[in-house]
Amino acid sequence: MGFVYNLGIHAQENAVRTLSPSLRECYENKYLLERDNRLPHTLNTFIAILRKIENSEGLNMDLRSLSVAILHRFRQDGIRQNPSVVSQDGISPYAPTGHEFFRHAKTLRFIQGNAILFPNNSITDIERCTLHFMLSSSINGLERGDEATVCRFANSAYRNIRSIDKNNTDNTKTNIEDVETLSPEEIETITNKKDSTENAIDPNSLYPELPPNHPDRGRIFALPLLSKCPVENGVIKTLWGSISGGSILAGIAAGIQPENIVLRDILKDEILQSTYSSDVTLDNKWIATLAGDLAEVALMQGPIVETLQVGVNGDWNSTAMPRWYFLSASEKLQFTTAEIRGDLDGLILANEIKSWYSKIPNLRLSQVVDMYYSAPGLFNSTIRACNRRSLFRYVAPNSTLSAQAYRASLVLSENLARATLQAPIIEKFSVKAANELSTYIPSSMNQDLSCQETDRLFDHTTVSVDLTIILDTNWPFIYLQPILAYILEHIDINQYNSNFTILNGYDGNIMINNTNTILNFYSFNSSHYTNITRGLNLSKSIKILKTLEYNKLNRERNEGIGGKASNVVLIMPYNAQLLQSDKEYCLEQLKYMRQEIPDTTVLILTYGSKDTWVNIVENSTSDLFAIGLGDNRDALAPLDKLISRIKRIPKRLINTRCGANYVPLGSSNSFVDYVQPHGINFYRLHPNYFFSHDTTAKVKILGSGWAPLKVCTSRKLLHVNATEANLAASCMLINNNEHSVSVSCGDATFIHECQPLYLSVTANSSDTSYQCTDPSKCRFPHMIKYTISYENLVCTSSVNNIAINPIVLMIVIIYCLLSNNRSY
Repeated sequence: MGFVYNLGIHAQENAVRTLSPSLRECYENKYLLERDNRLPHTLNTFIAILRKIENSEGLNMDLRSLSVAILHRFRQDGIRQNPSVVSQDGISPYAPTGHEFFRHAKTLRFIQGNAILFPNNSITDIERCTLHFMLSSSINGLERGDEATVCRFANSAYRNIRSIDKNNTDNTKTNIEDVETLSPEEIETITNKKDSTENAIDPNSLYPELPPNHPDRGRIFALPLLSKCPVENGVIKTLWGSISGGSILAGIAAGIQPENIVLRDILKDEILQSTYSSDVTLDNKWIATLAGDLAEVALMQGPIVETLQVGVNGDWNSTAMPRWYFLSASEKLQFTTAEIRGDLDGLILANEIKSWYSKIPNLRLSQVVDMYYSAPGLFNSTIRACNRRSLFRYVAPNSTLSAQAYRASLVLSENLARATLQAPIIEKFSVKAANELSTYIPSSMNQDLSCQETDRLFDHTTVSVDLTIILDTNWPFIYLQPILAYILEHIDINQYNSNFTILNGYDGNIMINNTNTILNFYSFNSSHYTNITRGLNLSKSIKILKTLEYNKLNRERNEGIGGKASNVVLIMPYNAQLLQSDKEYCLEQLKYMRQEIPDTTVLILTYGSKDTWVNIVENSTSDLFAIGLGDNRDALAPLDKLISRIKRIPKRLINTRCGANYVPLGSSNSFVDYVQPHGINFYRLHPNYFFSHDTTAKVKILGSGWAPLKVCTSRKLLHVNATEANLAASCMLINNNEHSVSVSCGDATFIHECQPLYLSVTANSSDTSYQCTDPSKCRFPHMIKYTISYENLVCTSSVNNIAINPIVLMIVIIYCLLSNNRSY
């Protein structure tokens, strides 16, 4: 049962038609206003910012209160710049004057709350402004001057005013009425800002000037100032298509705090008399999503054109660093494709969220977003982004869609209608808009990543890697940044899975210290990079790397860690060459590292030819990669093989006692880990920890009883595509019981003759438990806990890498004694 809307609700600052005081820093600070200084609009960035807020010390906000607070704090739609206003003390040229503002304002009033308790200092100013621009819808439609470079689509609908056929009045009317016409003063200001070197004669100067209030003054000059590819704000890039971030958040907030607005309480009497006399309501989740945008289409396009249009596609400026989202058309932009996806996702989540919130009171906003935009989905494989087109007909049957769109149109008609419209006409336009959407989603959104393709790309392997990048600092930053971004975006950098460190390959200094948030990488900009020393001194870098790895092993012993993420080193040469003496030193040190730090995998990603680096890696076929220059999908595609290689490296099982010197100290600690339903974790225990003829080591896996788990072991590498090893593996089902695995090196004489132990833990049960309630440990509430412990592990290094059978040892001693006696 939803709450009835209360007329006495306190008005929120973001629902007033002035720039919100809390958002002014994003417009008054020129650095923050520059789009390229803010963080890229990726899904991982959005989730990382949400996690940072949720992890802030002293936060006392649940899913409902935080969703509402973020909505009221950071979203304000329709903000546009007035080009005729100069920024000065007390005056900002930015204000919510776009049509998007009105639906937004109504939505905020129908989702009661405020941002008084929001921890403003929990995120930085760049993160605050990035979040604002991710959530706030608006369109920058004026010419920017970069169209020849950045426009990705031909726009046949866009024409210069002097190329329009004067006899084609319908075309002229359509183009003009669809834009917000500028005043003569605004036009003059923009015209005067053009390049002063332009000497072409303006044909309009040959004719008498029109009176200041003449409507054609605005009409004549409006079109040339339109961009062929307007910029849409409030968009986030995902694998399942670009989405309107504000719609997602509004849907979640409305779903968890539902309200039904009684129309007779908010509409004027004359509208009510011709429409409803009963208690007809508008659902806040509908005006916050699909119905709100359909109302814009109905009211703004309906009186002007015969055929209403929904859905305008766009393209990002960058595959890896998306900050600019350019639209393919310059008119009929009331309901873009990104908004359609965002609205539909928001409505789907609105229908689901209250039920899950009641079952899991400590469910987090970041978890909801993280699960929905994933292969497994929101607690099941039905509720996920790849399935939105199939879910559309269930969550938005046409009758309900049309009715809610009509009611939203009545609520917004006073602000958005471009003509005086009677209620039956508004209903007619609303039904037409709803029909257009019902046709568009099945027919025109079929290029989005399907669930079948999603399941093929994501094999449910948990990625967990501690990645150290040794960087040749001769890389130009413009090419380096998208490469690193692409890698880090695809290996689950977060507090639950992976972390990374970036070292200067010339002097070994740390450029980005070990971190588990992608935000720290995006905060490292070209200014930071400009001030570092240049080059690649691989010998020095490897020497420093060894020290760091030794310190890591000792730290893990001191902290009693029994298992950890895989350990990967990625060396990134640009144009460096190795002297023979350096090469020999590097080979020697890397060989030593493989013996003393056996869980470290060294990979190389180089620009251009791979020839120089063939002998540096252990296997040049699997561990050496090349990349070209560029920031589009084709240029970055070779990185997919590198990422796949990183994902196949199993997590480490560690003997806590050993440290870097392999001198036993303390005990071999157990460790707790978690696996997602239908997920799989892979591990490796290196022979350094069980190479002995005196004892037989044991690895024990204890289930928590939350759900059944399948435990498999093998002496060959296990991963999803390792068919032979998987078939030969020994497997056992556990629940709340323990499975023990004995492991030894048999008759192996040298440690390199002994294969590691590979282990996998799989959760393939449909039974779901929501006992993983500690958000500091559990990425999702339905993850399944288990414990891995050890018996009789040893510490064996390359200094002592030969195991002598006691009988063999006795024979050797006797032989030596006899030899000595004969010598006398």
